Amino acid sequence: MTKLVSIILTLICIQSFGQTWQQIGPKGGYFKEFTFHPTNPSIIYAGSDDGGGVWKSTDGGINWALLTASFPNMTGWSITIDPVNTNTLYTCDVYSRYGILKSTDGGSTWSQIVNGLSSQYDRMVSGITLKNSDTLFISTGEGATTNPPRPGNGVFRSDNGGSSWSPAGLQDTTVLSIGSNVFGTIFAGTESYGLKFSNDNGSTWSTHPQINSTTRVYEVEVQDSVVAVASTAGIYLSTNWGINFTNTGLASNFNFDVSVQNTPPAIELWSTSFAGLQKYSSASGNWTLVSHPLIDNKLVIGIGAKDNSVMIGTFTNGPIYLSNDSGTNWIEAVNSPSCTELNGLNIDPDNSNKMRTCLLGTYGFSTNDQCIYETIDAGNSWTRKGPNAHALCINSNPENFNTAFVGTFSQGLFKSTDGFDSFTNVINGNTIADVIVSASDTNIVLVSEGEMDFSNAYIKRSTDGGSTYTVVNNLAVNRLTFNTSNNDTVYAATFNGVYRSVDFGTTWDPWVLGGTTILSLGHNNNTLYAGTSDGILYKIVGGNVTNVSGNWNTPVQIKSIYQTGNNLFVGLNGAEQDTTGVLHGSIWTSIDEGQSWANITTNMSSTNAYGNSVMGSVNSELLVATYGGGIFKSNNIILNVSESRYYNQQLQLFPNPTEDYINVNAFEPIQSYSLIDMNGRIVKFKFVSQLFSSKLRINISDLDSGIYTLLIQLENNKTVANKVYKQ
Repeated sequence: MTKLVSIILTLICIQSFGQTWQQIGPKGGYFKEFTFHPTNPSIIYAGSDDGGGVWKSTDGGINWALLTASFPNMTGWSITIDPVNTNTLYTCDVYSRYGILKSTDGGSTWSQIVNGLSSQYDRMVSGITLKNSDTLFISTGEGATTNPPRPGNGVFRSDNGGSSWSPAGLQDTTVLSIGSNVFGTIFAGTESYGLKFSNDNGSTWSTHPQINSTTRVYEVEVQDSVVAVASTAGIYLSTNWGINFTNTGLASNFNFDVSVQNTPPAIELWSTSFAGLQKYSSASGNWTLVSHPLIDNKLVIGIGAKDNSVMIGTFTNGPIYLSNDSGTNWIEAVNSPSCTELNGLNIDPDNSNKMRTCLLGTYGFSTNDQCIYETIDAGNSWTRKGPNAHALCINSNPENFNTAFVGTFSQGLFKSTDGFDSFTNVINGNTIADVIVSASDTNIVLVSEGEMDFSNAYIKRSTDGGSTYTVVNNLAVNRLTFNTSNNDTVYAATFNGVYRSVDFGTTWDPWVLGGTTILSLGHNNNTLYAGTSDGILYKIVGGNVTNVSGNWNTPVQIKSIYQTGNNLFVGLNGAEQDTTGVLHGSIWTSIDEGQSWANITTNMSSTNAYGNSVMGSVNSELLVATYGGGIFKSNNIILNVSESRYYNQQLQLFPNPTEDYINVNAFEPIQSYSLIDMNGRIVKFKFVSQLFSSKLRINISDLDSGIYTLLIQLENNKTVANKVYKQ
């Protein structure tokens, strides 16, 4: 008995660890917010835009730990620390997935505090300010005219530390930012009505007369007597708690964030701008563009400053940049969080340690940044390379990984023959949605090209390995894929169903699912899978169409389909969709061609598979490139199963997946069994009463849907394991 328990506990420990996803980089992302601890400058919190989560550093920004892993796709739009109870902090999610989270232990644990925020608009929280530890105000909204719209619903107030909320004025108004001074004045920056203020806890609001009444106010930053307001009309500065303001300049600029570094007598401010990072000094009364090779021409999204330390995040999908001497010298944070937004994944078929991923956004002012990350050591380190562009897709020659292509937004298609150490712009301009290379004749390359809105679009074809192209059709195509059994046949995912070519992409005809927006395709063993914009998965065999969707929540986009062996995977995307639906992505798998599905998303902190080809496998593990979390690597998924009911030679399970009973055939007598959930907990355990039986029938109808591990103790003290998929 002791030996058996020891074996089981050991395997539970292994399995509990194994059933997780590991982030393997690349480092960087969109860092919208930096908040310094009020008394310990080594403690810094960073909030990532677009689902990258809230991170914490305890060593001045060198190393970072994710705090919000239990709240997938959390956006740290704003982070506020209670200056009295410094272990209490709040973070806001403007995309309405969570509204507001509160921690009372420095970010180790969080609770969602949205009581009274009844609508999704109420939970589009853009900022929070504390009048005291009990009285809090939040602003809501990011843009009434954005796509999708995020209008918010004015200002809300709590008098009990966020336990409940009630309207506090400016309802039906998009309020982008909020702040308060020591006298209790609340400032609210609106989308198009200037700066509002209230001296009676939000009962009445007035427009500040010294700030343009039609300007958009992105940020309100308050430090002691200094109030800085970042707006489209310029950066306004008050040195008397917000009573009077002066416009310091940068009108009609990208004043997305402002930070106060020093208060009187020598005031210093930092601001974003179209040209890059700007610094203001009250001594000169001017703004100066900060120049350094690391940050030149980078469009800044977030700034944090305290004492001599400054941190910035940029729109280049890159690392945090930090200065410890008030902006004179800058370094990259070597161990930046992994919050990168990725659009594609390309793995070397001959070297599993080598892969490339392309970056969703690398926006700069005069130039973009390099749009590819490459690793040659399975993700331990990454190198940035490739063209300065915003990448949409990446692919390589099946026979030579160094001959590769990256398609971009508005800059066309780039080709490289040396792994993107150098490259040529083979299609100039326009947007490249997808590029594929034939495995049977690598001279044939097909490209989906379109103008920004794809009102004019083309399929282009190359017969010289991707150096020159000819237009073969005017289809707007989201995804292209070859028939893996016969490359003569090619499929195109369009806004009007699946089109097909039977002559290597020379001519095209409508085939199936006319009238349906198809976003993704995957072909294997004479079967084509097609994913739609509203989360439907179709299986197509010989022109016969079957809906094989799982029980995932819809509508979400199916952006990526991947198959290896009997394992079929789909990646779902909820990012940049209608935020009133609170959409999340997820990863699902089927081992029976879509008849049954298991959700394997588990502990992924970023779950949106946004790109058109973001899944692959390495050494029997699944890799997923995400929107806001970099690349996740599975542990113990076990790919390439040749027959779905077999896991090893000593155990046979059927049916699997199942809803109620699982039958077990072992090739040796069974002593006991344990069923363990994804958290490593034993949910069923039993000694087999019938001696020397090698067969079991286990009732699992009372268990939740998911993946379980079945451990079988055999007569010879050997323990074998298998996955059980509960529908």
